[in-house]
Amino acid sequence: MVLLNKAIYIVGAKRTPFCKYGGPLRELPSSQAFAVAARDAILSANLEPEVIDQTVVGNVNYLSQCDGGKTPRYCGLFSGVPIDRPALGVNKACGTGIQAIITAVVDIVFGTSKLCLSGGTEIMSSLPLLVRNVRFGTSLGVPYKLEDHIQKQLFDTSSGCSALTKTAEDLATKYGMKREDIDTFARESYLRWKKAQESNIFRDEITSLTVTLKKKEIVVDKDITSQMDNLVEAPTLLEEGKLITAGNSSAPADGAAALLLSNEESLKTHNLKPLARISGWACVGVDPVESGLGGMEAIKNVLEQNKLGTDDVDLYEINDTYVSEVLITAKELKVNMERINVNGGTCVLGHPVAATGARMATHLVYELRRRNLKRGIAASSCGGGQGVAIMVERI
Repeated sequence: MVLLNKAIYIVGAKRTPFCKYGGPLRELPSSQAFAVAARDAILSANLEPEVIDQTVVGNVNYLSQCDGGKTPRYCGLFSGVPIDRPALGVNKACGTGIQAIITAVVDIVFGTSKLCLSGGTEIMSSLPLLVRNVRFGTSLGVPYKLEDHIQKQLFDTSSGCSALTKTAEDLATKYGMKREDIDTFARESYLRWKKAQESNIFRDEITSLTVTLKKKEIVVDKDITSQMDNLVEAPTLLEEGKLITAGNSSAPADGAAALLLSNEESLKTHNLKPLARISGWACVGVDPVESGLGGMEAIKNVLEQNKLGTDDVDLYEINDTYVSEVLITAKELKVNMERINVNGGTCVLGHPVAATGARMATHLVYELRRRNLKRGIAASSCGGGQGVAIMVERI
């Protein structure tokens, strides 16, 4: 989609620190994590939450929360959005955060809303352990087995693969990826993030928060990631695999990101200062067996619709759930690697599934401004064979 006749602006964008699985955010409800970022985004826009028309929030693992499927609703309420304004929950696997923004944009384009609060939130540390085949009784002597939903590679009924990792491994093999190249970019991503962290580049986009753990209050004001181990010695995730490892793919994490979107009328009415303009987006489908190509196809779609080449886009934030899929995208679309995930990607920051896309969009907003660049694209592949991408332009 190309936005030619209607301008949709990002007037506020903030995120929490992204923290590793089992880290300091592990006991924080997803709705509260989102509200922390959202209230700061609203405050930074110099806006009262009472004028927000709707909340559209991504949340994939909602059954892990005490609020269950009501999490998006409470994201709005806890952020100060009036009780008579609706909320919508979005789930598009790894592309959820981007899809939530797109859905909010569509709502504004069609005139249902003028101001929307959007983004994504996920506290993966709260995912419960599962016990299967006991609800309706079990045989005498059969032990109960606890199943870790995060660790277990679930069977995909469409592709016939035993795990998403298998599709990533097959794609990397098909496109001639080399383990050394994959590991090299994973290491480069870590070094970029580390440099950005030490240089306080994330300062403007991050909202600090205070959590209580073991009866002690802890201030969390920066990303807390897992240390990158020796990539060369990292074992492959699949027994028969050769390319995909824990070191060159993303880990579960906790975090949230919130963006405040406005139409042109509200921009003038409330005297808002836009940070960026949303100029286009794409949602595509691909073969579930090759779900890792979804992000690439979405980027291609956005570029074609806007009649742009890859060099016309200054920065790319591409969800590297598997680093190999970013390399495939760069190779096939001929994207300069220096423009991709310039301050580190998902393989470093971790992947709170519904929040990642919103984090990437938030970071683009600030990084385009910091570098005085014009245009960026945030994109993600989605499990099940889909892809999403959104293009933003600095104001």
